[in-house]
Amino acid sequence: MDVELRQLRVFLTVASELHFSRAAARLHVSQPALSQQIRTLERALGAPLFDRSARATELTPAGRALLEAAPRVLYEAERAQDRVTQAAVGAVGSLLVGSVGTALASIAPRILRQVRARFPDLHLEVSQHDTAAQMVAIADRRLDAGLVREAAPTASVAVEQLVSEPLLAVLPSDHPLAGSATVDPRDLDGVPIVLWPRPTGAAFFDIITTYCREHGFSPRIVAEGADIETQLSLVAAGIGVSLQPSYYANLRPPGVEFRPLAGPSPSVSLQVAWRRRDRSPAVAHFVDAARACATRH
Repeated sequence: MDVELRQLRVFLTVASELHFSRAAARLHVSQPALSQQIRTLERALGAPLFDRSARATELTPAGRALLEAAPRVLYEAERAQDRVTQAAVGAVGSLLVGSVGTALASIAPRILRQVRARFPDLHLEVSQHDTAAQMVAIADRRLDAGLVREAAPTASVAVEQLVSEPLLAVLPSDHPLAGSATVDPRDLDGVPIVLWPRPTGAAFFDIITTYCREHGFSPRIVAEGADIETQLSLVAAGIGVSLQPSYYANLRPPGVEFRPLAGPSPSVSLQVAWRRRDRSPAVAHFVDAARACATRH
C-alpha cells in the first residue's frame, strides 16, 4: 500500500463535502484532477471509498473506515514532523550535564534556567561530579557538557572560561584570624588546612599549593573533603582552615567565616566543557547559555 498524506487530505475534503465539484473548488483543482486523485487512492487501498452510483455521493463502508482513521494518521504525521524539526534545532531530547559544586552554588542555576526558558521540552539531567570525572565522562559520551573548574582542554574536549573569582581564606568563626579584615597568607604557615583531594581537580589543587609556596611555606593539609559541604563542615568543626573560591561564600554555614587574602591572590576559573566534534544543537544551546550568563556575571 502506497498512500500519500496529500491523498488523505484530498479524501477528507471530499468526504466533508460529499460533492466532487465543491471539494475541487475548495482545493483549487479541477474536478477531473480531483477524481483522478481519489481513484489513485482507491487503487492503493484496494477498495472504493465513495458510492457514485446514487444521485448524491456517499461514503462506502471502506470510506467510513478511512474517515475515522485518516485524521489520526495526519495528526501523528504532523506531530512526528514537528518533533523531528524540534530535534534538529535542539529543542527536544535529553541533555546530560555535569557540574562541580562551585558552579551549582553560583552560575549553573542561571544557565539551566535560560536553557529551560527557551527550550521547555528539552529534558535536562544534571549531576554533580568533580572536574576530572567530568572531563573523562564527556570524552566517553556519558555526559554531553559540563561546568568544570580550572580544567585544561584535551584533544577531544574543548574548555572555555566563563567566570573567574579570587581565592578567599575560610576560617572557623573562633579562629584568631577570623577577626581580621584580611588574612596575610604568611599567617597560614603551619596552620592545619582542609583541602580538596588532588585527583578531583589537579589544576585547582596546584593553584593553592603554588600560592602557599610563593609565600614561603608548603600547606599543612590535615584533612580532605570530596565536596564543599564536607570541607566547610570540617572548617566549622575547627579541624583546620581552607582556601576556596569566593563562589562558596554564599554557602557559609554557621561557624565559618570567609576573609579576603592580603595582597594579590590567584583567581579560580569556572569553565564550560563539551566534546569538540559534538554537533548536537542542544549542546550548542547549553554552551551559548553559559556564555550569555557569564557576560552578565
